[in-house]
Parts: sequence; structure tokens; C-alpha cells
Amino acid sequence: MLGIYCRTSKNRQEKHTIDNQRDAGILCANNLGIGYTVYIDDGISGTLDESIRDGLSDLFRDIKKGDITHVYCIDQSRIERDTRTWDFFVAECLNNDIKYYPGGSFFDLDNGTNRMFAKLMSIVNAYYAEITSKKVRLANASKVLQGKTHGLNPYGYRRGADKKYEIYPEEAEYVIKMFEMSLQGIGAYSIANEFNKLEVPTKFSGNFSGEITRKDKYTKNKTKFQKSNVKWRGNVISDMLRNKMYKGIREWNRHEDKITYENEKLIKTKVPVELIIYKDIPVIIKPEIWDAVNANLEINKKNVGRKEQYHYLLNGLVYCAHCNDEILGKKRPKGNDNSYKCKGKRPPHKNCKESRGISLSKFETFIVQHLFNSKELKKLLVDAPKNANESIALREEKEKREKEKSEAIKAVAHFEKLLKNPNLKGIDTFINDYVNSKKKLESIERQLESLTIHISEVENHSRNKRTKSTIESYTEDVGFDVLKKLVHSLVERIEIHHTKEEKSGYFTVQIKYRFYDEYSTFVTNWQALNWSWVNHYRGAAYSQYELDEDYEVEKHIANKKGVKVLPKKIFKGYSTSTMMHESIKLKPEELLRFDYPST
Repeated sequence: MLGIYCRTSKNRQEKHTIDNQRDAGILCANNLGIGYTVYIDDGISGTLDESIRDGLSDLFRDIKKGDITHVYCIDQSRIERDTRTWDFFVAECLNNDIKYYPGGSFFDLDNGTNRMFAKLMSIVNAYYAEITSKKVRLANASKVLQGKTHGLNPYGYRRGADKKYEIYPEEAEYVIKMFEMSLQGIGAYSIANEFNKLEVPTKFSGNFSGEITRKDKYTKNKTKFQKSNVKWRGNVISDMLRNKMYKGIREWNRHEDKITYENEKLIKTKVPVELIIYKDIPVIIKPEIWDAVNANLEINKKNVGRKEQYHYLLNGLVYCAHCNDEILGKKRPKGNDNSYKCKGKRPPHKNCKESRGISLSKFETFIVQHLFNSKELKKLLVDAPKNANESIALREEKEKREKEKSEAIKAVAHFEKLLKNPNLKGIDTFINDYVNSKKKLESIERQLESLTIHISEVENHSRNKRTKSTIESYTEDVGFDVLKKLVHSLVERIEIHHTKEEKSGYFTVQIKYRFYDEYSTFVTNWQALNWSWVNHYRGAAYSQYELDEDYEVEKHIANKKGVKVLPKKIFKGYSTSTMMHESIKLKPEELLRFDYPST
């Protein structure tokens, strides 16, 4: 398997786009006659190591697992502009017998002369990155001194003549409005809600298309958001109200790199060395109004006091069964609304009418007690059958997705070729087809990544052993961060459904376990103190005995219908749903409370 590594830095003028790098890598894979997996770091500096670069980290992970035998990059600078990262890459390749193909040509890393040459290239790459960074910072400083734009323009401004700032009237009117509202004592979050009601375009929704990708720190799940759907938020309004640009003053800190060494590792940090001030920006807000608004903000800030830091154990795992949106924790220090609540119930959305918030402390305590104190759950998961047939099914599914990926790549390439034709008619239709093809390809790549991880779990037979170790590592005095990692390593998804009755209601909670085709269903009322375990679902036979019995039934049905029976090696048995008789009763005085008052 060829690992195709693609990277671009923040400089969007680079000659090597992600698409160009990926296409060249696929050509290399075809020439070698092997399959491939693409690893991407888009908009990330090559001076950063694998701990920051998800794509490179995933490549190293798959090399260690033995999934990758060859590595392609368009040139060495894609892998690194830092000698430590290069040394680590070379070590991984040599230790795992990896064949390295920069630019599509084999480069023998086991050859001493080649390694010396590559090491010199690594030093040159690191030097080039450092010099380029300094040049960019000096160029940006020069632009600031001349009143010229660089980077993303603040809301209300656009690039005008001679690349200097000019007022953008369509946005500036809302800048004026937000300052007027703030001067009237209206808070930043209330201003954001009002702007969303009026459908005022944000900087993203009004000027950009495409997607924003966010990766959850614990689950590693990636969530995509359309830039066109970005809403106003209170923190954005607050930052804008404090921006001196609107009264004609631009302040910009020029930074330089400070190099230190810790544990033989080079640490690079940015240190401010000069504050550059330019006072001739076109004024949107009169200075006296800006000063009055910010004086009020400072007074309010002192009255509010220090901002509280909160911890949410289950963020990233919980979803609404009504709208499929994420359910997130929310704590209010001066109220009793400490709950997990659907995003569709919270501003600026408020489009989910069926869901209801559930007590944060009770819900977190229930999940912890179920995962770590339930002997029945431990027995179900630790004793779950290691289904060898599952590996075959997963590999067949992966092979199917690989073929779909190949077709999707061809479709993308086809539309790219068409769109380069200056005489193409009906271009809008082809653009839509191109965008849809790209999205389909990205979706298939995410599915393949998930399948690869799942296959590894199944074939290494480590799942049950890992689960047992995780459950037994829990103690009541465990810290929040460790507890969150334990919970997220056991749970893949939690779904909450709310049923409203005449004067009350109840919640149905479904817990899907990570790397298991199994989930449990619980029911509780609004008080959320008594949780009844309704059933436990398993997607295959529990044991070899059950598998044999199910196969006899399958043969009987097939003979009766006059059709061929599935080969036994790929037959998993029938799914089962077992009635459970266990319940969890919470005591108010024993609820988990990390950093908030009683609810």
C-alpha cells in the first residue's frame, strides 16, 4: 500500500496544490501496481512536527501498523522543513522497511550517501522556511506602515486603490449599528442574536464558500461546517467592538522566532519585538463613540469578574435523535440551567422543537456508573465473541470503497479537465457536478479511514482486552482529563430522544460502544435519577453455539426458498436484542460535580 502524503502551507500561491500532489501520487501508485491511501495536511507549515499535523501523524501510525509499505510525496519539503521531523521519518522508514518515492522515483534511504544528501536537503528546507518566514513578516510590517492590506480584511473594509483600506458600505452599516446597540447597553450576545434574526451576512457567509473542518480533541471525529452557514456569535461581536481599526488606528505586532531546546528538542516560539501603529485608516466609528463603548465594556468586564472555565465530560459524543445535531453541555454560574442541550435549542439556531435539556451532573454520573460500575456491561463487552468473519466482511467493504474511490477520482479529474475548456457551455452545471464529485470523494476517504481502524481492531483481537483494561483502570479519584479519555475510548455515540407527555415526559438514551456492533437502550424521566436498562442489541451471534444454530436456520430458509445459502465463513449469525433487568439509581449527594453548583 502506497501512502501518499500531501501538504500545503498557509501560502495559497504555492505551485503544488493538494490536488496536484494527490494526482501525482495516484499516478505513482498505478505505476507501482499497488493500492494507496491519501494523507493530507492543508494549510499547515512544514516546520511543525507530527503532533500538530494530523495527516503526517496518521501516516506514521499506519506505517507502524504495517498498513503502508511505500511512501510518496511530491518532494522532500512536503514531509518537513525541520530536521528533527526528517530524522524521525527516516527512522520510521528504515525500521519498517518502507520504500520512499519522492516525486515518483525510488530513493534508497538505506544508502549512506543518499541519507547524507537528504540530511543536507533537510537543513536547506529548514533554512528556507526560516528565511521565508522572516521575509513575510518584514513584508507585512512594511504593508502596515504604508496603510496597505494583507490577509483577511476586517468586517466593514475591503481592498481599495493602491491596495489600501477603503470602507465597504454594505458591511460598514452593520458595524455602526453594533456600536450604537452596545452604547445603548445591549450585550454582545444579544447583538449577535439580533443580527441573526435580521439575517445579516457574516464575514464568512457573505464572502466565502466551501467548508470549515473541526476535529474533536478526544473522539478525533471531524465535523464539517459550510462557511455560508456561519452565524454571528457574541465573542465575534465583542472582538469587533474592541478593534481600534474602526476609529482609524491599526496596531500590528511584528514577531520574531525565539529558539530554545528542551529534552534535545528544538522549541520555536513567537516573541513580539515591535508594535507598529498606523493612524490613517478610513474611520467607520467616530473616536469618541468608540472610546465610550469601550469604557462601558471595561466597566462591565470588572463587574463580571474572572471568566469561569468549565469542563464537559461528554461533549463530542452526544447527538439529538430528533434533528441529528450535536448535544453540548452548558453551565450557567448564576442560574440552574446546567444541562446537556441540543444545538438546535440554543441561539443562534433554535430550530429543534422536540428535544429537551437533560441535567448535566445527573447525565454524566449515569454514564460513568454504567461504563465502570456495571458488572453486566463488563461481561457483555469483555466476553463478546471475536468474530473472525467480521474481518472478511470489513475487508470486502473496504475493497468496495476502494473501487468507489477510484471511480470518484476519475470523475473529479474528468470535470477538472472539462472546466479548463474556455469554450465550455453550461459551466454552472459542470461546476456543481465537480463540487459534488469532490464531496463524494472526501466522504469515501473518511469511510475508508474508519474501516481501516476497525479492521485493525478486529484482526489484532485487541478489542476485548483493551476494553477490560480501560474499565478496570477507573478509580473514583481519577482526574477529569483522564476520565474523559476513558469515557471517549469506550463510547462511540450517545443518542437522546425526548418524549413529551401531558405534564411530564421521559428520555430514551441509546449508547453505542466504540468498535462494537452493540448498543444499549436506557429510559429515564425528567428527574433523571432512576435509569432503566431496557435492552442490549448485538449485531451478530453471541457464541459459536449460537452461530451454528443460526446457520442451520439459514440453510433451512435457503432450501425452502430454493436459493443458495451464504458460505459459513462469512455468515455472522442473526442480530439479537436482549431484554435487560438492571437499573441505575443515582443519589443526589453522590453526583459528579466538576466545577459547578448543584442542579
